[in-house]
Amino acid sequence: MHQRISNWIARVNRLPAAWLTASGAMALAACGLAPATAEAANTNLVPKAELSIKETYDSNVYLQDTAPTNTASRAFPAKKDSWVTTLTPRVGLDYKPDPVFNLSAFYAPDIVFYHDADSEDHYAHRVGLTLGGKTDDLAWDQVNSFTYIDGSHLGALFARPQDVPAVGGIPLRERRDSLMYRGTARLTWTIGKVFLRPVGFGYLHDFRTTQLLRNQVQARFGNAPYVYVNEYDRRDLNGGLDLGYKVAEKTWLVAGYRYGRQDQFRGPSVFDPDRMADSPYDSVYHRLLVGVEGAPVSWLKLAVLAGPDIRDWQHTTPAGFNRSEILYWVDATATVLPTKADTIVLLNRRYEQPAFTSQSVYEDITYSISWKHKFDDHWTTTAGFQIYIGDWQAPVSREDRIYTPSASVTYAYKHLAVELAYSYDWVQNKAGAVPGTQTAFAEGREFTRHMVSLVGRYSF
Repeated sequence: MHQRISNWIARVNRLPAAWLTASGAMALAACGLAPATAEAANTNLVPKAELSIKETYDSNVYLQDTAPTNTASRAFPAKKDSWVTTLTPRVGLDYKPDPVFNLSAFYAPDIVFYHDADSEDHYAHRVGLTLGGKTDDLAWDQVNSFTYIDGSHLGALFARPQDVPAVGGIPLRERRDSLMYRGTARLTWTIGKVFLRPVGFGYLHDFRTTQLLRNQVQARFGNAPYVYVNEYDRRDLNGGLDLGYKVAEKTWLVAGYRYGRQDQFRGPSVFDPDRMADSPYDSVYHRLLVGVEGAPVSWLKLAVLAGPDIRDWQHTTPAGFNRSEILYWVDATATVLPTKADTIVLLNRRYEQPAFTSQSVYEDITYSISWKHKFDDHWTTTAGFQIYIGDWQAPVSREDRIYTPSASVTYAYKHLAVELAYSYDWVQNKAGAVPGTQTAFAEGREFTRHMVSLVGRYSF
């Protein structure tokens, strides 16, 4: 434990000074120590502070039901369980001096210890910044999310007959060195029954784990049939315009267009795993979108936008890749309010993006339903079910499905809240295992995982 604390202090000292200055200022404001006039503090500036402690039982830390060969002693084991302790202090500020401009910011680091899997210890620094405002006919917002994960600098390590877990093993990725930014910007101009809305979106993901060629994996870990998970940086930028028409008091029909670009960056080549190369899967795209927004009836809220995603790929993509395939982009949420105490949310998302564990592209697809029931001011329960799909484009033969039922119960009293939650992941590999092909070890992608957590949260 003393060594872990020393490591944490060393990592904090490596943080950029601007991050420390910003988080320190927010913490002072949350404690009432930041320099500000009494009038500003009473009218415009609202500091917030919160502390949560979570204890979790993870039945499958490395997302593997398949054991590695006995000769691969350094590979991640199958069905490794561990208790996990997460400490999250959160400080924030809301600043609303005028309807034309308001600001909301927070800093929330996750300090995570795996009691029986030290390689997965990490510190996730999360920063949010939201700007916005409105006048009679104009509204604008700009939302930013920054995440810096200080974790292992090595990718996950498996060995045959194991394979990289379903959809690349996202929980493993979220414990390793990386920087991520995601942001959106919108300006909505309403003219009678019509609105115009210029929009922009940016996503940048810098995976900071060490990339290794095939011969480097053997030199570092040995000659066993190891599978080292390289991670590939990626980027998605787009902008466009939405046009809305008011068809009811609280309902708008929407048509939109987006022009964007996706990039996947350098790593072991899809053509030759013994050399580094830039990815051949960069693309530009055009999206033609239609949808509906608002509340057509009092018990239903809609936010639906969907349409074809037309791609222009590089001509260096591998043989067997269909550069003319028309894909679909969907971002749809329906919120149903059957009673004052119940909320049901139906969600579907679908989009194309570069993979993060190989030079390839896939459709990222989510279907989910969740239900929330509030018994009174103290007790709340939730239940949900999600199907998460990664569907790769040929010539890659890979389709993973993760089924996840979940439930929770929360008790809140004044500034204190306690939540007990459970979820279960069950993975289905839809690419048949064919000896001698890239799917020979596809069954190694499958796993099951139980997660039970108890979290206490106090808001100051």
